[in-house]
Amino acid sequence: MDPIYGLLKLNDIERDIVDTPEFQRLRRIKQLSSAYLVYPAANHTRFEHSLGAMHMAAVIGAELKDKGYIGDDDVQLLRIGGLLHDAGHGPFSHLFEDIVSKKYGSNHEDITQRVIAETGIGEALKKHGYEPQEISELARGMGKYKPFMRAIIAGPLSADLMDYIQRDSYYTGALFGRVNVIKIIDSMHVYEEQLSIEKDAVSAFEGITIARYEMFKEVYFHKTARGADSMLMRAIDIADSVLGFADPKDLTAYLQLTDDYLIQKILMSAQSEIEPARELVRDYLSRRLVKLVYEASFIGRDAFFEKLLNHQNLRNQLASEIEERAGAKQGSVFIDLPTVPSVPKTFQREELRDIYIISKGETVTAKGLSINDLPVLQNIMGYYNILRIYSRKDVKQEVEKVVNDMFGEGAYGKISV
Repeated sequence: MDPIYGLLKLNDIERDIVDTPEFQRLRRIKQLSSAYLVYPAANHTRFEHSLGAMHMAAVIGAELKDKGYIGDDDVQLLRIGGLLHDAGHGPFSHLFEDIVSKKYGSNHEDITQRVIAETGIGEALKKHGYEPQEISELARGMGKYKPFMRAIIAGPLSADLMDYIQRDSYYTGALFGRVNVIKIIDSMHVYEEQLSIEKDAVSAFEGITIARYEMFKEVYFHKTARGADSMLMRAIDIADSVLGFADPKDLTAYLQLTDDYLIQKILMSAQSEIEPARELVRDYLSRRLVKLVYEASFIGRDAFFEKLLNHQNLRNQLASEIEERAGAKQGSVFIDLPTVPSVPKTFQREELRDIYIISKGETVTAKGLSINDLPVLQNIMGYYNILRIYSRKDVKQEVEKVVNDMFGEGAYGKISV
């Protein structure tokens, strides 16, 4: 029973997939990482989100089937693709992925492909006549499948997006995600093998796009949650340098990683080199969080932000300079700079490409929707940049004074990167 959709039914193949240890692991990975420290009910996991994405893929598939675009076999493929799209996710949502990407050049979608192809999930698929490698590509929105099939799994109107917007809104209590996804789905068609919507649903499409933008501002990038995430990320980085647990090369070891397992692995390690990581984790668990001392945000590209975003050594240099000026010990300052486009585009899965618009029962009237045709979205088009600087509580005043001095002249003060 799902709080968003009610009763969700699984057929034999879906049940066999869900019953694998590799899929059950998703029960122990929170969907929103540290957001529960701000929104206490946000303890939902990748497990129920995956079931929800399966359900939304099925709803979209049923609509396209009723209109004659696909058959039952395609609907089943979409259900499996939605179910498995997050099979390779690491602990703490996308936070762990940042470490894996930076150090080992991989992401959760690459790992998803391996999990589907090389584990019990692949065996379950073979049992029912499916090729694991092909399914792993569909689960990533790639492969031999037609563009509209891939878009339903990974696109600006994907089943993934439609579920997490609703689910995250429900569990956080944020109202932004309560959007009319059914109106969008009811309007869907296939034109030139692309997923299309009717003109009457453009306002609903604007609504879900704006909802995602607001959810990023108010939930996903909430200052307290991001501060907590910064602590965890540094702890994981320090510990991994000694323990090497983030390397996805050993898939069996990687699949042991869940939120609680990773926390305990850091806390229980006897290695003296990771004591700073243990201290950060203990503070995190006790909600002794770092404090925000500076924030700057705007929409659009900017050379300063680009440099800081793309060069870890520059962020480390800035943090060290602040610590030195403030007389704070090393590791007291945290730089957080998450940068994503305001419109749907996350990890290349939701890129806003041309959306075909058709008139109901007629031929195409607007072959490709430009963002310029939607003034509401045009106003939030681009990158939503947030630079935040945090410090440990005991040196907050000293760090805040230094940061205000450094950023006090011009847009970015006396900082040069």
